Amino acid sequence: MKRHALGYFFSAILLILSATGAFAQAPAVTGEAGSDDTTITFTARRMESVIAKGKEKTILIGEAVVNTGTIEIKAERIELSGEDYNDVLCTGTVSVFDESKGFLLKAANLKYARDTEIGLAQNQVVLEDSKNDVLLKAEWVRFDQIQSLVDARISVHILKEDFAARAEFVHYDRNDESLQLSGTPVAVSADGRIEADTMTGTTNLDDMAFGGRVSGTITTKKKEGTSP
Repeated sequence: MKRHALGYFFSAILLILSATGAFAQAPAVTGEAGSDDTTITFTARRMESVIAKGKEKTILIGEAVVNTGTIEIKAERIELSGEDYNDVLCTGTVSVFDESKGFLLKAANLKYARDTEIGLAQNQVVLEDSKNDVLLKAEWVRFDQIQSLVDARISVHILKEDFAARAEFVHYDRNDESLQLSGTPVAVSADGRIEADTMTGTTNLDDMAFGGRVSGTITTKKKEGTSP
């Protein structure tokens, strides 16, 4: 079976490094490989490679940067593995930037699949959606770049001008800015504060629908000329 140019490129590197054992290091590495649809470019302070059959992987260490498609991934450590180095595992000051979609994510850890463009970020995750001027914070975030969908869990906060919400579980569609919140959700705006069992709508309290037990406060504006 014909392998992609990407596989040939890394295989050549592994053969050169194999003389020093199962692990090898190279300082200040940089490179590019692949066909038009599989191209990866990368830089790092050094590179380690594992050549054990069935466990092949390339590890970029120190200010590592990987570019694949429209996405740029940065981390202190990036591990590339799987067929055509499809699986990307990142740790330490991780960032994922996709300018074409107005997407910037920062986290401590990330798993990303190049073929599906689906990522799972954990620990102090911050997602900046400049397309909709929305900021999302959570401890667990799954994002789908093809569908522009985001699922977040654990201490989720959503912030936008004149709107804020928190919940334990959030589904966010970046295409139309729609939200589904559950797990003791609370939404706050200049017009009031609402608590409910579930919430659906957009980042506008007036567009929200509430399910289950609902409570809250509404701020009304006093008309001119009326007594206090």
